[in-house]
Amino acid sequence: MGDMTLLALLLVLGQGGWTRAANTMTDPRWAPASTLLAGGTRGLIAGGYSFPVNRCVATADEFDPKTRRFIPCHGRLNIPRDFALASPLASGQVLISGGYNTVLGSLDSAELFDPETQTFRLLPGRLETPRELFTATTLADGRVLIAGGFNTHRGRTQATAEIYDPATQAFTPTGSLAEDRFGHDAVRLADGRVLVVGGTHWFVRRPGVQLASAEIYDPATGRFQATRGPMAFARDRPTATLLPDGTVLIAGGQNGASEPIRAEVFDPKSETFSLLPFPMVSPRMAHCAASLPDGTVLLSGGWSVPLAATTGSAELYDPKTQRFTAEPPLPAGAHDQALLVFPNGLALAAGGKEAGAGRETSLATGYTRQMTRP
Repeated sequence: MGDMTLLALLLVLGQGGWTRAANTMTDPRWAPASTLLAGGTRGLIAGGYSFPVNRCVATADEFDPKTRRFIPCHGRLNIPRDFALASPLASGQVLISGGYNTVLGSLDSAELFDPETQTFRLLPGRLETPRELFTATTLADGRVLIAGGFNTHRGRTQATAEIYDPATQAFTPTGSLAEDRFGHDAVRLADGRVLVVGGTHWFVRRPGVQLASAEIYDPATGRFQATRGPMAFARDRPTATLLPDGTVLIAGGQNGASEPIRAEVFDPKSETFSLLPFPMVSPRMAHCAASLPDGTVLLSGGWSVPLAATTGSAELYDPKTQRFTAEPPLPAGAHDQALLVFPNGLALAAGGKEAGAGRETSLATGYTRQMTRP
């Protein structure tokens, strides 16, 4: 096999490292809302915080995986926000809910993004309570479960949860979490229930308590119930990713002054957690995780407590071997960035906050890598 043929094959298989996108986003974006649009033909990245202007921004960009370019959206968010969440709906529209605004604090507003017009419409109804660093999980019937988060107006984490119904475009309360938390993660299980893990319980001016507890929401009853066992470690800002066999990978997060190097797997049948036999390549929190078409899981970026800085490291978890393997690092380390994986196996990491050595900034750059064969 010739050198050029081998190089081409390695690039196709995703071994060529990350490549900078052809252009940058409209604005630098720390903690933007992001999601694939219907069919995975494009990605949406909206809002976020811009350090150059010291405020949240209202601009949004789509990303085209064919041209690997960002396309500025015609419309803007009605309320600039970071730490909002984007939930794709069955109609093809996207719900942008909650988040934080530099002037208004935690938000109880929500907007709908229409991919056909690339515009945002502010919903008349409001969330039951303002929230940021919460979770928004699309249920099997198309409704969206919104749970937990932090409320700057009350100065504390919250246990409340609510349901957004696309048919009525309204938010209604549902059962509350057993423990109030923010910085947790949630994932819909194969049976339609929702697993909520980790996070932090916090009142302003009091020490925060990082949580090892987990809960399951049952849409049939509208209630949360604690799992039969907690995680092995308390984890603030972990990721929870559904695996092909129905179990869930729980990775990273902060535990006190350290970050667990060991990940664990949740079994929905026994409702218990088991530590994996092999450690992660790098500890990380506020990172990204995404399932790849071949069933593996990509972990990228985040904050590294040992480095006291953001990290660009990346690793791949293979559920067949239960091992983590190092992947080429991102050119710029960031936490709370957007990570999207398109149906053809192309990964996009964009925006986020780069920090360390007394400096911090938000990024407008994006990097792509072909993770699996198209």
